[in-house]
Amino acid sequence: MIELDAVGQTALGVASVRAYESLRRDALFTDPLAVALFESALVASGVTDPDGTLPPMPPATDAAGRERLGMYHWIVARTLFLDDMFRSAARDGIEQFVILGSGLDARAFRLDLGSAAVVYELDRPPVVEVKEALVAEHELVAGTGRRVVQADLISDWLSPLIEAGLHTDEPTCWLAEGLLVYFEPDVARRVIDTIGRASASGSRIGVTVRSTRGTRTDGPFAQVAALWHQDPGIVRRFTDTGWTCEVTDTASVLAAAGRAIDAELGAAGTADDGSVGPSASLLAGRFESRSVGRAD
Repeated sequence: MIELDAVGQTALGVASVRAYESLRRDALFTDPLAVALFESALVASGVTDPDGTLPPMPPATDAAGRERLGMYHWIVARTLFLDDMFRSAARDGIEQFVILGSGLDARAFRLDLGSAAVVYELDRPPVVEVKEALVAEHELVAGTGRRVVQADLISDWLSPLIEAGLHTDEPTCWLAEGLLVYFEPDVARRVIDTIGRASASGSRIGVTVRSTRGTRTDGPFAQVAALWHQDPGIVRRFTDTGWTCEVTDTASVLAAAGRAIDAELGAAGTADDGSVGPSASLLAGRFESRSVGRAD
C-alpha cells in the first residue's frame, strides 16, 4: 500500500496517465516506472487490445468526461514539452538536470541525456522512500547519473543539492512540473528566486503554470483542485529574475506531436472559452545572466 499525503498522492495520478499513454498503440512516450505501477490494473480493466496495448481514449460524452480527458491531454502534453526541453539542453551541452518535487518522475530512466549527465531528483523524504522502493522492486536502471536528494522546498533545499554535487557555476536545466501550484504565493516566489540565484548563464527551466481562470469545485478533480493556489505571477517572476521565457499550451504541444485532440474530445470537447484541458500553460526559460533574486 502506497502511503502519501494528499499532495504526494497526485504523483500517482500523473503516473497512471503516463502508464496509459505508454501502452497506447500510438504512444507519444513510454514511461517504465509508470507502466510498472499500473500495467496490471490497466490490463485487468479489460480495455486492452489482444496484443496488450490500449486503444486511444474514446470521445467524452459529458462535462466530467471532457474534464478527465482534458486532464489526460494536459499531462501528456507537459510530459512531451518537458522531455523536449531536457533533450534540447543536453544537445547544447548542459550536463546538470534538477527535477524539483520529482515525485514518480522517470526521466532519468527513459531519456538519453548523454553519458556525462547527472539528474538530481529532489523531493520530501516520504515521497523519495516510496519511489526508491518501487525502483528497487522493479529493478529499474537509470540511463544516466542519478542522485536522489531529500529536502522540502518550503525550507532550505539548495544546500542539500549542492552537497549532492550540484555546481551553481555551471549551467543547469531545471524542471518544476505540477509543482508551484501547490505552494502559497510567497513560497512559490521564494523557490523561483532561489533557482535564479543557483543558475549560471545558459541555464534552462521548464515549468507548468496555472492561469487565472477559475476551477470547477464540483468536477472529478475537485479534491486535487482544492490543493491548488492561484498563479502568483510566475512568468513575471521568472522574467524579473533573469529568465527569458516562452509560454505555450496543451493544444500547441500535441499538434506539434501529431495528435489531433479534437478527434478524442469530440465536437463538444472544449470549454466555453475554447480551451482544452485544465487552465494552465507551459513555460520554457533560458537564463542569460546571474540573478541576485528578489527579496519581496
